[in-house]
Amino acid sequence: MAQFRYVSENTIEHLSLHDCGCSVMRFDGDDLIFEMQWMEVLATHPDNPFPQAHQSGKGRMILHGAHIELGELIKGDKSSPIDKTAQVKDFEILVFDEEKSDGGFELSLYGISVGEPKADFIQMKIRYSSSEVMFNELGGESWFETFESMQ
Repeated sequence: MAQFRYVSENTIEHLSLHDCGCSVMRFDGDDLIFEMQWMEVLATHPDNPFPQAHQSGKGRMILHGAHIELGELIKGDKSSPIDKTAQVKDFEILVFDEEKSDGGFELSLYGISVGEPKADFIQMKIRYSSSEVMFNELGGESWFETFESMQ
């Protein structure tokens, strides 16, 4: 695996992934890995030194001990299940909400425009014990920070 400058544990709540691109989502044993094109790192994230959210470059999120409670790719009026053998490529995340649950976390994910396997939407509910967030740098202010300062 590639090395990252910043690695934090259980900090998904300090990210905004709305409109972020995921290059590939895949399992490695019991870990579900998201290779991200970029992430919006909120000001509250322990590795963000800025008073505003900033966009990272490529990053990675790992959900340890992941169990898919609901996983489906939807194309038109048909759906197909997502299991541990699936590798889902190139989709845009619209909803990525984490909640604490008994002994771990639960994540709800909803995305669009899945590149491979071809689908219109991806929908998942995942339980996991812990997570890691990784990235190398923070670039410019996040789009929503710039938008809010213009108003």
